[in-house]
Amino acid sequence: MHVISFSEHLWLENAHVKLGCADVFEAGKGYLFADKQFDKLKEWEVSIPFEKVSKVEPMFKPMHYSAHGPKGKVLIYNGVGGMGDQIMTWPLAKILADRGYEVHILSEHHLALFWYGFPWIKSIVLLPCYWSSILENFDYHINLEYISNGYAHHDQMQPIDLMLQICGIDPASIPDHEKRVAPRFTPMEKGIAKALYANRRLGFYQIACSQQIRSLPAEHSRAVFKALAEAFPDIYWIGIYGPLETQDYWLTPLGPPNAEFRSFERPRILWALIERAEICVAPDSMLVHMAGILGKPCVGLWGPYGPDTRAKYYPNHYPIHHREACPISPCHWNAIQIPHICPPTEIPLDRCQVMQKVTPAEVVEAVRQLVPSL
Repeated sequence: MHVISFSEHLWLENAHVKLGCADVFEAGKGYLFADKQFDKLKEWEVSIPFEKVSKVEPMFKPMHYSAHGPKGKVLIYNGVGGMGDQIMTWPLAKILADRGYEVHILSEHHLALFWYGFPWIKSIVLLPCYWSSILENFDYHINLEYISNGYAHHDQMQPIDLMLQICGIDPASIPDHEKRVAPRFTPMEKGIAKALYANRRLGFYQIACSQQIRSLPAEHSRAVFKALAEAFPDIYWIGIYGPLETQDYWLTPLGPPNAEFRSFERPRILWALIERAEICVAPDSMLVHMAGILGKPCVGLWGPYGPDTRAKYYPNHYPIHHREACPISPCHWNAIQIPHICPPTEIPLDRCQVMQKVTPAEVVEAVRQLVPSL
């Protein structure tokens, strides 16, 4: 994260990338920016009048938890960027609040909705914001900018356990059920979710995730989805896609009448619908985590990351993970494309070999094993 001050007042114009709720930055004042927001500033084609740029981590007040010591106001920031990473941070906030801390959240604008509705969250501070208020108004800063995906070795901990350890809390002292926190829905969100697909038994399939190597290729993913729809005709299957997937995944109708592709502009409505799901199937993605915290049966399709860490506290999770396909699996490597550590192959890879081993038939069989009543 960075503190930036400007030599001139800076107005955000419509042509610029929207960074958050701030429209004007006052000259001479320090503003706190996330790394990704700072990168956007540097990408602009206009001249940005930087006066000074500083890394802020040395000024953060680290937290050292004490069961009997004084509590205070704590500001939590998870800047990894993925939906699943925000969901995995929810338990940390509640664990601290339950133990006497006043918990606040620092968030980028597009991720703030993940923190709505929790009574133990006192406020949500949006980036960019005045640095002085962040420095002066909080007793502790928990900066988790790389917590979930920045460590790639084999002794990786489950992210919530690592977050607790960073705060000075022994992860083993926290019961497993406290490491899962479900969202709190409003009456309107519940009502919309109840009205959509009324009287239908729902199944969800996430066609891809935020990174190519953790996703099946489009044709492969569609084959899995079609096999699920044909094998379980009494379930209405919703194939979730977002802005990162190419049209090859979702543009052409699948065929079976009990399946559709859908993108949800309001993620919280999707989450409330997942609460009705009878089965979920997904790669390492938001759907895996939402199904896990809601207690929904989920078949996970795993590649670079492993279910032993990411799905450790999800009791109804059935993993498909072909570790035999790669001698270094799981590598925990956070890369958009195939990383350089992958074993060489005759044909260049564009997907994780472990993911490529997943077959439609075994996904169908996994669903039957996990939910025999289907």
